[in-house]
Amino acid sequence: MRVRKAFTLAELIVMVAMLAALTFVAVPRLPFRSIQGHRAEVTAWKIATDLRRTRSLAILHAGTNSKGFALNIKGTGKGTEYEIVDLGSQDTIDVHVVDADVSLAGRRTFEFSPLGALKDKNDPVLTVSALGRTFTIRVAPGTGAVRCTEDGKI
Repeated sequence: MRVRKAFTLAELIVMVAMLAALTFVAVPRLPFRSIQGHRAEVTAWKIATDLRRTRSLAILHAGTNSKGFALNIKGTGKGTEYEIVDLGSQDTIDVHVVDADVSLAGRRTFEFSPLGALKDKNDPVLTVSALGRTFTIRVAPGTGAVRCTEDGKI
């Protein structure tokens, strides 16, 4: 009786063909849409965090900066980005690019006074959405508190 130490070429070709067939069937069924939907969530929480950061900067530098800080959203579609700006010196503190698959609607400028309150009280809402998932960011005008919620959920 002879002991085999390796696979034959025919056996290897059959195995590769079977793996290719399984891959061909499985890949289209992967949930890529849900991965893209998570981009809205990530972007919404990132903007909410940067709004809180902008408010904190306004409070932190209240003694030396009487004008406050702002988060400005520039552009629409693929070229959308937002920046944090020192309103006293007009220096840009930070810039972030929004993923092309994510759309932003609503308010474009959030200016915080040195006490942390929102300067303009009209419609302090920003909507972030991508592939069926929508998040709403609200800023309380009197306090500057930021809240991010997914539409349809509490």
